Amino acid sequence: MYTDAAQGKALQAGLPFNPTIGMEAEQIGAGNTAGEVRWFTLQQQIVTGGKLRLSRLKYQKEAELAEIQACAQRLRVVNGMTAAYFAVLAAQRAVENDRRLVENAEAAVKTTEQLVNVGQANQQDLLQAQVEAERSRVGLRTAEARLWKEWVDLATLVGVPDLKQRPLTGSLEPDGPPLTWDESLARLYTESPEMLFATTKVEQDRITVQRERREPIPNVTVRGGVGYNFETRNNTADAAFTLPLPLFDRNQGTVRQATADLMRSQAEVTRVQLDLKRRLSETFTRYQTARDEVESFRTEMLPKMNKAYDLYAEQFKARRAAFPQVLVAQRGVYQLNDEYTKALLEVRRAEVEIRGLLLVGGLTAPSNPTPPGHINATPRPR
Repeated sequence: MYTDAAQGKALQAGLPFNPTIGMEAEQIGAGNTAGEVRWFTLQQQIVTGGKLRLSRLKYQKEAELAEIQACAQRLRVVNGMTAAYFAVLAAQRAVENDRRLVENAEAAVKTTEQLVNVGQANQQDLLQAQVEAERSRVGLRTAEARLWKEWVDLATLVGVPDLKQRPLTGSLEPDGPPLTWDESLARLYTESPEMLFATTKVEQDRITVQRERREPIPNVTVRGGVGYNFETRNNTADAAFTLPLPLFDRNQGTVRQATADLMRSQAEVTRVQLDLKRRLSETFTRYQTARDEVESFRTEMLPKMNKAYDLYAEQFKARRAAFPQVLVAQRGVYQLNDEYTKALLEVRRAEVEIRGLLLVGGLTAPSNPTPPGHINATPRPR
C-alpha cells in the first residue's frame, strides 16, 4: 500500500549513515618490519544542517498524502455501493411496474378480441393491441436484465461477486431536507480529500525546497584509529576531519526544480478549487432538476393520472365508459410510475455524489500520491 511505502520512506530518510570500521597497514617493509599497523579504525559521516529532519518531514508528508488518497478511495467505494444499492431498488421497482404493464397489455388484447367478435373493433385494432403487448413483454425482459446487471454491480462493489440475487428493502424517495448549493460547496471546500491533497502537497513541496537549500551545507566526516608502529616500536593513534567545499555544486539545479514544483502545487490548489466548483455545479444541476421533476410527479402528474384512472373505473362500473378507456388510463399510471422511478434514481445518484464529496468510481485504481514531475528521489542524505 502507498501508506506503508511512504511511512517506510519517512523512516529511512531520517536514519544517519552507518559507521565504517576497518584495519590499515602503512609503510610495510620499512626497516624490514611490518611498518605501521592500525588495528582498529572508525569513520563516521555526520549529516549537518538538519537535513535528516527535513528529509523525514518530507516523506512524512508523503505518508499523509497516501493516507488522504486511501481515505478518498474508501469514500469512492462507499459512494459506489450506496449508488448501486439505489440502482437495485429502482430496477426492482421497474420490474414490478413492467409486470403490471404486461398484465395491462394482455388484458387489452383480450378485450380487443372480444370487441372484434361483436363488431365493435376491427382487425387493425387487434394487431395494434398485440404489438403493444409484445412491446410490454420485451420491456419486462429488458427490466429484468437490468436488475440482474445492477445486482452484479452491487455484489462486485461489496466484494462478494457470487452473492445470490435477492430482493432488497428500502425507499427510493429522498428523506430529509433538500441539499443547498452554499452548504454543499462550503463542505466540499473544507472536507474534500482532493482539496486536502492539494494543500498538503504544497506543504510537502515547501519542505522539499527547504531540504534542497540545506543540501550544500557539507557533511562532516570524522575518523580515528589506534595501532602500532613496528619500526619505532611505539603505540600510535590518528584522527582526521574532512568535509567537502561547495564551490561549484551548490545544488542550484535541484533547488530551482523544487521551487518550480512548489509554484506548480500552489497553482494546483486554485485549479482543484475551481474544478470542484465546476463539477459540483454539474451534479447539483442534475440533482435540482431531478428533484423538481420528482416533486412534479408526486404532487401533480401522478395524483391526476390516478384520479383519471379511478374516474374511468367508476364510469365503467356505471356503464358510462368502455373498458379499453380504463386500460388506457391504467397504462398511463404505470408509464408515469416508470418515469417517476427514473427521476427518483437520478435524485439519489446525484445526492450520493454531493454528500460523498464528488468521489465516484469505487473500482478505479487510486493514483500515485506523488504526481509525475515532483522530486521523489531515493530518501538518503547526500
